[in-house]
Amino acid sequence: MKPEITYNLSEALEQVNALQLQKADLSNSLTQERHIFSRIIQELTTENTTLKEDKDQLKRWLSNEQERGIDKDRMIASLEQTIVELQASLASKTDEVLRKDWQLKELQEMLFGQRSEKFIPDQTATQDAIQQTLGEEFDKAEVEAIIEQAIASSVTDTQKCTSSRSSRKKKHHKAHKGRRPIPTHLETETIVYDLDGDKTGMKPMGKKVSVYYEIIPGKIIRKEEHHLQYKSEDGKIHCTPVQPRMIERGIVSNRLLAHLHSERFVYYMPYYRQQQRFERLTGVSFAASTINHWEEVCYKKLKRLLKLLKKTLQTASYIKADETTLKYLHDEGQGKATNGWMWVFHAPEHKLVLFEFHPGRAHDVPKEILKDFAGTLQTDALSSYTAAFKDNNKVTLMSCLAHIRRGFKKSQQQNKVLADQVLVYFNIIYRIEAYAKRKQFTPDQRLALRQKYSKPFFDKMRGWLDEQTDKHVPDSLLAKAVNYANNQWDKLNILFTNGKIDVDNNSTENAIRPITLFRKNSLFASNEHGGERAALFYSLVESCKLNGIDPFEYLADVYDRLHDCTASELIQLLPSNWKPAKARMTAV
Repeated sequence: MKPEITYNLSEALEQVNALQLQKADLSNSLTQERHIFSRIIQELTTENTTLKEDKDQLKRWLSNEQERGIDKDRMIASLEQTIVELQASLASKTDEVLRKDWQLKELQEMLFGQRSEKFIPDQTATQDAIQQTLGEEFDKAEVEAIIEQAIASSVTDTQKCTSSRSSRKKKHHKAHKGRRPIPTHLETETIVYDLDGDKTGMKPMGKKVSVYYEIIPGKIIRKEEHHLQYKSEDGKIHCTPVQPRMIERGIVSNRLLAHLHSERFVYYMPYYRQQQRFERLTGVSFAASTINHWEEVCYKKLKRLLKLLKKTLQTASYIKADETTLKYLHDEGQGKATNGWMWVFHAPEHKLVLFEFHPGRAHDVPKEILKDFAGTLQTDALSSYTAAFKDNNKVTLMSCLAHIRRGFKKSQQQNKVLADQVLVYFNIIYRIEAYAKRKQFTPDQRLALRQKYSKPFFDKMRGWLDEQTDKHVPDSLLAKAVNYANNQWDKLNILFTNGKIDVDNNSTENAIRPITLFRKNSLFASNEHGGERAALFYSLVESCKLNGIDPFEYLADVYDRLHDCTASELIQLLPSNWKPAKARMTAV
C-alpha cells in the first residue's frame, strides 16, 4: 500500500513512527510465522521419519510373513514326508514284529514241538486231490494198492492223534504178546543146582528152568605175553613173533582202542567220562594226553583207508551232500570257539558216507572234494554248490523235495488253508515213494511208477505255484516257500528220467544227527586238526551203520589187519566190502 503524501514534518514523523510500529509488528509476525513454520516442518519431518520407520517395519513384517509362509510350506512338506516315512517305518516295524513272532513260534516249535515234519491230510482232501489229478476214470485196482494207502494211513494216524488226546479210561490196551525171543548168538552160561544130602528113593522129575540176562560191568584185563626165546647152534635167537598192535610198544590193545573210539563216536561218550568210569570200576587210569595220542596214531594209520573211501565215493553216479556246524578252537587266538563246518557226502549205491571238516563254507570245499566226480549231486539251495559246479558239465545239480516241503510246513501257522492244499500233493507223492521202497522196486520199476502216478501230482503242484506267485507279502513264510519252490523246481525233473535218484536228501540229514549229539557232549573240537580226526572216524562208523555192521567189531578187526594190509587188499577193509572173521573163514 502506498503511503499518503504529507506536507508537514510532524505528520511525516507520525507516519514514520506508525510505519516503524507496523514494521515491528510485521517483524514479530514474521518471526512467529517462522517459528510456526519451523515447528510445522519439524513435526512433519518427525512424522515423516516415523512413517518411514513404520514403512520399514511394515516391509520387514511383510518380508518375515512371506518367509514364514514359505517356511510353513516347507514345514508342511517336511511333515508330510515325515508322515510317509513314519508310515513306512510303522509298516516295517509291524512286519518285523510279525517276523519276530513267527521266529519265536518256530523256535518254540523247535524246542518244545514235534521234530517230525509229517503231515496228516484230511481224507476228503486226499480223495479230491487224487480225483482232480488223475481224473474220474483211472486204473482203480492199481491205484488202490498205491495211492489210496495214503487215505487209509492218514485216517489211522488221525485216529491215533485223537486217541492220544482222549481220556485214559477210554483207551483199549492190547494184550501182551509174551516174551521176546532170546538172541541165539549170546554166550550162555548154564548153572545146575542139585539137592544136598541123600536122594535115595527119589525119582527125577525133570527140571525147572529160569532164564534171565546178566551183565558184567566193563572190565579191563591185564595181559602178559611171554614169548620164549631159543638159541640155535649157529648163535641165532628164535622166538615167536609179537602180534602187531596199532600202538606199538604201548599199553593198549586194539580191542580197547576200538572200544574207546566206538564209545566216543557211536555212543557220544567223551574220553574223560570213559576214563572216570574205568577208574571207578577197575581202578585203571589213563592220562588224557595219552588217550589223545592214541587217537592221533590211529588217525595217521587210517588216513590211507580214508583216502580210498573218498576215491571210491567219487566213482559213484549219485551223491547226496549236506553240511552242519562244529565248533573248534583256533591254534592262534583268544581261545574262543569258532564255527567250523562238517561237510557230509553220501553215496547210496556204495553205502558209504564221507565226512570232511573245514573252517569255511565256501564253494572251494565241495569243488575240491568232488573234483573227480561225474554224476548227479543232490543238495539244498546253498549257493556254494552252484558256484562250485557252474562250469562243470559232468555234474548235474538236483534239489531236495523235503527242503521244498519244509517251507510249506512252516507256513501252516500263517495260512493253513493254502499250505494244506499243496501239502496234500506232497503227502501222496511220498506215499508212492514209500510203496516203491516197501516193495523193493528196481530203479526201472520205480521210474515207471513215478512217470505214471507221481508226475501228474508234480504238474498239479507246478500249476498251483504259478497261481500263488507274487500274490503274498514278500516276507511272509508262504511267499518264501513259493519262491524257494520256484527256484528249485526245475532241478527235480531228473526224478522222471532216473529211477536211482531219491526224492530228498533225508538220508544225509540222518547221517548228520550224530554230529549234533557229539556237539552236545564234547562242546567243540580242540582245534582244526581235531575236527579232521573226528571226520575220519565218523566216516567209518556211519558207513558201518549203513551196511548193518557193528562199528566196534569193525574197528577192532581193521586195527588188527591194517598193519600188513597191501594196497590191493585195502579195499576189503572199506565198510561196504568188510566181512567179519567168521564170514571170511567160511568163504575160504
